[in-house]
Amino acid sequence: MRKAATVLALACGIATSASAQVPARDLFVRADKGHCIACHQLAQGAGPQTRADLGPRLEGARMRELGKTALREAIVDPTRANPDTVMPPFGRHHILDAAEIERLVEFLHALP
Repeated sequence: MRKAATVLALACGIATSASAQVPARDLFVRADKGHCIACHQLAQGAGPQTRADLGPRLEGARMRELGKTALREAIVDPTRANPDTVMPPFGRHHILDAAEIERLVEFLHALP
């Protein structure tokens, strides 16, 4: 019964203890989560390389300059700062839960 409940929760997009452990780097590339890699590049060695250029290149110095609060706000709802952005509001639309957003913030803040 427990396995069926976990499968149902995952199918409905409800976070479970298993899904809550997805590493931030995986959230960055997974199409069913952030899929940040579709629009953003990372510095060489920080993650998969891509030619994506819709969003800005994500580099550690710039991420630390922005700070964790601004990074978090940009992930939760980027339309607050820029109503014309094409970046989805990952938090407001419940694409990512609060714990996943926090892991992404830590990942971005620690980039080289």
